[in-house]
Amino acid sequence: MRLPTKVTDVLLGIGREFREFSPEQLRYPATIGIYVRWILFATCVFLLVYRPTFTYSTYVGYILCLVVLIAANGYLHYRLVSGREITTLLMLAVALTDVVLITLGMVIAGGFSHYLFYLLYYPVVAWSAVFFNSFKLSLGWVTFVAVIFTIVSLTVGEGLSLEAKDDKALIARIVVMYAVVISVNLVARSERIRRLEAVARERELQRQRLEMSQTIHDTTAQSAYTLGLGLEDAIEKADGSDPELVGKLEAMWSLTKSTMWALRHPIDGGQIFSGSTLSEVLEAHTDTFTVITSIPAELDLHGVEPQLSTVTRSLLFSIAHNALTNAFRHSDADGVTVSLEFGEEMLRLSVSDDGAGLPDDYAVRGHGFRNMRADAERLGGSLNVESNGNGTTVKCTVPIEQS
Repeated sequence: MRLPTKVTDVLLGIGREFREFSPEQLRYPATIGIYVRWILFATCVFLLVYRPTFTYSTYVGYILCLVVLIAANGYLHYRLVSGREITTLLMLAVALTDVVLITLGMVIAGGFSHYLFYLLYYPVVAWSAVFFNSFKLSLGWVTFVAVIFTIVSLTVGEGLSLEAKDDKALIARIVVMYAVVISVNLVARSERIRRLEAVARERELQRQRLEMSQTIHDTTAQSAYTLGLGLEDAIEKADGSDPELVGKLEAMWSLTKSTMWALRHPIDGGQIFSGSTLSEVLEAHTDTFTVITSIPAELDLHGVEPQLSTVTRSLLFSIAHNALTNAFRHSDADGVTVSLEFGEEMLRLSVSDDGAGLPDDYAVRGHGFRNMRADAERLGGSLNVESNGNGTTVKCTVPIEQS
């Protein structure tokens, strides 16, 4: 039997609302919910053992509810800690479990008269309003919870006492539920809009970076390469007949190579913003280094690259580029090795050459090493430089979890 068109449209709309949150976006509200549940669990345990007045059957009922709470919240906590995917359906299932447990607790306690359990509904509906991406879904959810709360209040135990004005208290509690959900949902929607605007700005910046790198590659870099070929040809034709001319041509050729290499930073770095991994970009960068400088360079890769943020890949690429630049300009090296090692907790990037080493005052010359150290510290890592007469090694260590 086919559903009516309006019903189908509503169901499809709800499905789209559920899909609008990505697993990464759900991790934050899931983390909040986990710690709130642990706090509520600790509070419930304290109330069970502090001045107990419950019967044996009541204790058994409460303990069973707490066991289910531990299992549900522990499973969600495990998925977060292990990096597994968090879905909207999983969050909804946990929220439904919360409602069932609170309702069972309210039934065990005797219904409306117990003050604790109706208070527990508030954090549940507030937490759910954070990850529901729709105002309509949030209102539907709080209505579902309010209906359950009303049914239990009317049917369990002695029901509502009109003399004690329990009916007014019930209405007030339900109104507060709606107020909490509406307030939390509006705040969450505002933050979500700000986040989406920030993502849109970042995507536009990435697009501009890609366009800039492509423009540099198609114009300036090509012109510098053509100029370099002309200078190389001029040096060969001079054939040492005019040493002063050859010296000037060689100086210009060296400057041209240095310019071509400097241009490779925005060109190759632009590939990071198109989604390339750090190892892919560095492999292409070392090949380009060999072609431009005539100094053999290779990438030594250990381990499997995890998913790193764009900022992390970009800063590590800048460190590697600056280290290669120093090797090209100052080391007089015969070879360079870029090593990239991925461990379980740490990432290590090192650039080693077999040149003449660095002068004692290298740290105060220029901004290269200061910039590399600042980039490493920005990633929560450190930068170490080892240099002697047999070469120089620049090593950067960064925690992967922070990346």
